[in-house]
Amino acid sequence: MSDEGFQERTEAPTPKRRREAREKGQVPRSQEVTTAFLLLMGALVVWVGSPALGVLGSRLFRQVVEGFAVVPAGIEGASALMVGMGWLVLAGMAPVLLALSAMALAASGIQARGVLTAEPLKPKWERLDPIKTAKRLWGVQALAQLAKSLLKLLIVGTAIWLVLQRAVDDLPALGKQGPAALALLFRSYAARVLAGAGAAYLFLALADYGFQLWQHERQLKMSKEQIRREHKETEGDQVMKVRRRTMGRALARRRMLLAVSDADVVITNPTHIAVALKYDPSEAPAPVVLAMGARKMAGKIRQIALQSGVPIIENKPLARALWATARVGFPIPVELYIAVAEVLASVIKNGRRRRSWAGSAVV
Repeated sequence: MSDEGFQERTEAPTPKRRREAREKGQVPRSQEVTTAFLLLMGALVVWVGSPALGVLGSRLFRQVVEGFAVVPAGIEGASALMVGMGWLVLAGMAPVLLALSAMALAASGIQARGVLTAEPLKPKWERLDPIKTAKRLWGVQALAQLAKSLLKLLIVGTAIWLVLQRAVDDLPALGKQGPAALALLFRSYAARVLAGAGAAYLFLALADYGFQLWQHERQLKMSKEQIRREHKETEGDQVMKVRRRTMGRALARRRMLLAVSDADVVITNPTHIAVALKYDPSEAPAPVVLAMGARKMAGKIRQIALQSGVPIIENKPLARALWATARVGFPIPVELYIAVAEVLASVIKNGRRRRSWAGSAVV
């Protein structure tokens, strides 16, 4: 992106742009953070795990010495000895490798904030453009990377030199030390070197991550035209969603009103609520709510019921209970069985039933 493009993009990124960037794996990352974590973990591994590594070295040395005395001469014997040594090294180094791998994944996951996507791994053919590649190798960013590498070398080298400078005083006494003391001294200074390098890298990592965060925010900035276009697209999507929901509700209301003519009874409030019920034991064990509405919709249900000859029964408590607990297309609640059964019984008793409960018309 050219400088003019960055100058045109003066507006803060919208939540939609941030979300799309995260989905593409575009999050601020610093390789220095991972390196610092690995160095600090390496110092911990050396300090805590060096006794185990010493035991591993002793076993490996003993196996080599004993192996040459036992294994048969020739390529097969040497191969068997090398395989055994390889398995021994792998078994001993596996915990170290797992610890370092876990630390690297943790450092990457913390920076990515849990974002997992394969988008950055997809091949991008524009990366093969020789002109763009040359610009990356000799451009301003390449010079900045070179300066950063030199600064890292200077800071980390200084930290290591400060640690090793203290070891100079111990050099005259090294010849008088036994193997165990030398191993402890080596472990101490190896851990110090790694810890010093890790601390220096951690300082660099914080500075570099701040720079990466600033650069990421700069790249996400938008122009006024981009914000207007995104707002227009978002508003258009919202209008279409509202329109689809409105059409869906209208279609559901039409289907519900068409089902009123199949009802066995309509229970009303009498004017505010209307509930159309159908009872067919062959279809459901309890009466099913075909339609339900309040105010204008209740008036339409009553009107269709009158036109279709469906009995209308006024029962305010039952109508309110059905309105509060029943759902269209589902059987009535169990607690209303008795009340609805009484209404259906009164309809049958008064000879107002339009069809039998087996579904055939009553003559």
